[in-house]
Amino acid sequence: MTTATSGIDSKVPQLVIDSDGETPLGTRSDFCPSRPVLAVDAEHGFRPAAVQHKQFRTADAPAARRFFAGAYQPGWRLAGLGNHAAMSHRRSDAGLMAVDEVMIQGRVTLEIPAADTLVVIQPRAGSLSVAGGPVATADFPILAAHGMSCVLHCNGARFDVVTVEADVLNKVAADWHTSLAQQTQFVNWRPRSRAAVRAWHRALDYVVATLASADTAKQPLIAAGMANLLAGALLECYPSNLTEQDPASDLAVPDTLREAVSFIHRHTSEDIGINDVADAVHLTPRAVQYLFRRQLDTTPTEYMRRVRLGHAHQELVAATAAASTVTEIAQRWGFAHTGRFAVLYRQTYGQSPHTTLRQQASPS
Repeated sequence: MTTATSGIDSKVPQLVIDSDGETPLGTRSDFCPSRPVLAVDAEHGFRPAAVQHKQFRTADAPAARRFFAGAYQPGWRLAGLGNHAAMSHRRSDAGLMAVDEVMIQGRVTLEIPAADTLVVIQPRAGSLSVAGGPVATADFPILAAHGMSCVLHCNGARFDVVTVEADVLNKVAADWHTSLAQQTQFVNWRPRSRAAVRAWHRALDYVVATLASADTAKQPLIAAGMANLLAGALLECYPSNLTEQDPASDLAVPDTLREAVSFIHRHTSEDIGINDVADAVHLTPRAVQYLFRRQLDTTPTEYMRRVRLGHAHQELVAATAAASTVTEIAQRWGFAHTGRFAVLYRQTYGQSPHTTLRQQASPS
């Protein structure tokens, strides 16, 4: 059975399509919502609400696939929803941003393509892992933006999907950096630190509670402010060209150098060298060496090493000592000699990688 509901009052019509005769998800005692039912208010009449609430439930795999293909742009691809699985999707839409609570019973895979809209996956309960990345479990928010796609493996999972329009992010960034000359770009999909994650959680929990209030539906200024709040929290949480040196976003550098830097960032996890970079930008290795030295005062090899070190640092911040070791993380990012990696890490971050890993295992 598939059920879709939308609206803001208690007498919302329901569309029910009985496709397989199964018990609807909302009636199953082992799959109850974790949040209270959204508050309602009959005073709005026909006035457009600042926040729209929509809900969808199904235990039918084709219906679930169609839903995810249409609920996001570009559409998400869902695979693996078995006969005994079910899903529920509840959206609070404030126009420039939306927060969806997704609950999935059973094992599914979600392919999330890159989009102009910023997408953050916030795990809440159950088992949720990210494919194609060095971190096996996602106990922190996952960013998909500016070419960052991801694949989620879910098993009895509950998580939030936060979407924010890119224009909101750029406006908040411009207010923060009045001299900003380029579009805001996130340079890493991992949060900057545990403290940044905690700040993001506080902002998101406040937004969720505010959108669930019936009063917010008739307070458009407050609803609009939620988008700005989440955009600011994202800028604080994730590395971007506002907070990190990112030559690829600097309009003062030559196009060829930006292409070379972009190639390095896209292929950081692969075994690439200066010859690969040179081939990508149609230059000789010597010309690439000269370009990096003149514009960035470094070499392509050293730049690649710094980028990989940054990825290793982000993984150490997100990992736990029980699940990962410094040697494993170092080797994953191309540092075959753990001792040399530790020296470079200490020079860059002021402490040993082992200390960073232990800090993440300590109670916050």
